[in-house]
This record gives sequence, structure tokens and C-alpha cells, in this order.
Amino acid sequence: VWSSINVGGSFLLPPGGKPTEAHRAMHADVVVAGAQVIKKKGHTNWAIGFSVAAIVNAVVNDERKFLPLSTCVRGYAGVEEDVYLSLPCCVGATGVVRVIDLDLSKEEGDAFRKSAEDVWKVQKEVWESWKE
Repeated sequence: VWSSINVGGSFLLPPGGKPTEAHRAMHADVVVAGAQVIKKKGHTNWAIGFSVAAIVNAVVNDERKFLPLSTCVRGYAGVEEDVYLSLPCCVGATGVVRVIDLDLSKEEGDAFRKSAEDVWKVQKEVWESWKE
């Protein structure tokens, strides 16, 4: 979510600003980075291990630490189904204590809802099979 990225309190984009070609290129690099690591190393286990350790520490020590986590987004930004997407979350002894309400631009909100719809299309069959 480009509109929420800041470094030392300075936002990457001005209010209402649009991502540039350089931002889109950066995003494209991030999207393929995991696959590139797997191609070169054969695995990405260290990153996963460090991420799990950070989550466990936040819960066990009730750190109330902010982490990007996949959480249920029903009701967030107009999402109507029980889907899980990554959002900045405050994590403590009871798990996700709070989900940060991002000030999404119209384009970001539309993209977020589209992601939720795409995930729902994939998982819908699983939910419906449990009803039988």
C-alpha cells in the first residue's frame, strides 16, 4: 500500500500521490524475489523461520508488536467474505490485538477488494464443502 509507506515518518508518496514507474518496478522485483531465492538456493526457510520466531516472541512475551500478518479481513475496506490477507497487526498474548486501519486511496481500496475477491473464489469451494 504505497500511500502508507513511510521512512522515519516521511511518506514515500505525498497525499494523493500516485506510484511512479520506479515504484512499479520495485513492486515487480519484490513479487519475483521469493522465486529467485528458491531458484538459487533451493529454499527460503530462514526467512520463514525468522518470521515465525518474531510472531511467537510477540505472543509469548505480550510484546504488542506491529507485524505484517495474514488476518481475517471481513468488514475491512468493504470486504464481505471471510478471507485472510496481509495487514499491519498489533500482536500480543491473545494473538492479533488490533488491525491497523490503513487510509487507502480509491485505487488501493479497489485493489484490496479485488485481492479479497480473488482469494474468495479459490477458497469458496472449501467453505461450501464443509456445509455438506
